[in-house]
Amino acid sequence: MLNKNLPHLLRVTSDYYDAENDKLRFLELMDILKEYPCGINEIALFTNYVHTPFTLAEGKRRADIIKERLGIIRANGLKAGINHLTTIGHHEEDFPYSLGDKYQYMVGEKGDFCRGSYCMNDTGYLNEYVVPLYRILAETEPDFILIDDDIRYGHMPIGAGCFCDICMNKFNKENGFNFTRESLVKELNSGDINLRRLWLNKQSGAIENILKLIGDTVRSVNENITLGFMTGERYIEGYKFDKWAEALSDGGKYEIMWRPGGGAYTDYKFDDIVEKAEQTGRQNAFLPSFVTEIHYEIESFPYQIVKKTPTSTALEAAWAMTSGCTGAAFNILPWESKEPLSVIKPHFKAINKLMPLYKLLSEKTAGKKSVGITTAWKQDVQIAVPEGGFANAWGGMYSDYAKELFDFGLPEAYCPDSSDLTLMKGECGKCSSDSELTKLLSKGMLMDAGALEYLESRGLTYLTGFKKGKNIPVDAIESYCEHPLNEGIIGGRRNCRQAFNVGDSFEIIPVNEKAESVCKLIDYHGETLAECSLGIFENERGGKIVAAGYYPFSWISDYNKFTQLKKLIRYLSGNAIPSYVESFIRVRNHSFIDGNKVTVALLNHTNENYEDVIIAVKGDKEKALVCSQDGKYYEAGKESFDGSYSFFKIKRLPPYEITLIEA
Repeated sequence: MLNKNLPHLLRVTSDYYDAENDKLRFLELMDILKEYPCGINEIALFTNYVHTPFTLAEGKRRADIIKERLGIIRANGLKAGINHLTTIGHHEEDFPYSLGDKYQYMVGEKGDFCRGSYCMNDTGYLNEYVVPLYRILAETEPDFILIDDDIRYGHMPIGAGCFCDICMNKFNKENGFNFTRESLVKELNSGDINLRRLWLNKQSGAIENILKLIGDTVRSVNENITLGFMTGERYIEGYKFDKWAEALSDGGKYEIMWRPGGGAYTDYKFDDIVEKAEQTGRQNAFLPSFVTEIHYEIESFPYQIVKKTPTSTALEAAWAMTSGCTGAAFNILPWESKEPLSVIKPHFKAINKLMPLYKLLSEKTAGKKSVGITTAWKQDVQIAVPEGGFANAWGGMYSDYAKELFDFGLPEAYCPDSSDLTLMKGECGKCSSDSELTKLLSKGMLMDAGALEYLESRGLTYLTGFKKGKNIPVDAIESYCEHPLNEGIIGGRRNCRQAFNVGDSFEIIPVNEKAESVCKLIDYHGETLAECSLGIFENERGGKIVAAGYYPFSWISDYNKFTQLKKLIRYLSGNAIPSYVESFIRVRNHSFIDGNKVTVALLNHTNENYEDVIIAVKGDKEKALVCSQDGKYYEAGKESFDGSYSFFKIKRLPPYEITLIEA
């Protein structure tokens, strides 16, 4: 069962407790938390503040201090745990005090190595270092141990590993190959889907193995210690979060914790925080039920406090609680700078101020999966990246391509099982079987020309109704044809200015008599360049298709496209999406369904104070309960009902605030 009490965790670095004179600083921090509780019910002490593994002797020295500090935390009524920063190591720091070259370093595809990170398949390293170290940590009697996100394959300066001799021999032996590192990299880059999948299995399997080893080691000392794992988006590792959770929990026998995260260290660009919440939603999408605490990482590395304001910090935690998290893990304290702790008080004050919202989100959205529209990403989508690069290509290119579409109030989902329709780009279908693609095409799908072309190569044109036509690289303007889906915008135009903004601009050719053209392409003088650039089709399986050849996922924020897309989304989903914002504004939407009840979390991530905002909620609802960020409620009566959706007027969506609507 999800932990829905006080939701948050605070991560405290070793410079607050390592030396004896740091004890006063540590006690001062405890006093600040008494003044501003912030919903924090757990504190995790970092074992290290550099990103290379320390020696076992140093680990024992630190463990003795940690054990005493854990007692102080418990005396203050909080759960006390450890955050181990360097199981295999992150990056190259502090070499004279690290392990040196006794064990196999992580190796990149070019044969270079990272002296701050060690190979997960080196059994000597695992048995001689990882096992005794985690035994030392377990003997401090913590309530929990969090395993940091160094257990991955992406380490500076090498990028993605591991191509060391140990890994190459293991991969060849298990699969009957005889690759050298150079020949393997060449073949992976060539686009061999089966080989890429085998490599991802090797990557994921190494992580499974080390997590199981850690779990067995810690529980051999004390099976009551809760374990947790920290992640980011893990494409080159295979993204098998469900498998890793199984390994860490001994097949689901023990409840575990999770800490999704990655980036967004400042609020100079607030959309980075919004994007991180999207990444978090994907990280949470496949977590099993025995993961009971999911703490979103709020990290302000390298902890220069003014780079992320108190308001942003507090709001980031709240929005994460609509992305599948039960709370936040605050990693915001000044580190080795020894600056006065008074500088962090405004952050704690802002977090504490949002306690009414955190409590409400704990009840309504925390740990739940949002419902609505998802991209066609899968856990092994890394195998679909283009030829010419693999290990250091970004699989996220096939998961985060529709960010702009979700900027104007359409409900975003992250798990296919919670999706009413799918957005597909390019060759991301490579990672899906024929039956999986057929299933997707039997529902609703909006696809670009690249996806249309790829699906044709798989023999699925009979379900898409269109094929990709000629490229029109300059001077193309989208024109809205006479069609019911264009009511109110017929004759309108969208010009993405190809001379400035390079993007997709393709003719879409109907191949079924039931396929309908909704938009065409014209030039600056009104001459037709393509009779169809966007079309709709309902296939023999009842699937509804929108094929879009002209900038389908970018430069879509003008009023005409905004209006059309909302009609297209309703068409594709069969009016099944739980909600959407009707007003022409920029806002994020996470929606949840519980029986007949729809809960909508709206984030105004702009500096505009929106007023009289119209929102559509699925079903015939007489009233909606609207809750502002300060915990105050009011009732909004139904403005109208169109047979599928009830429309409500929301008085205000204040800047950088979350508003909750329940109907």
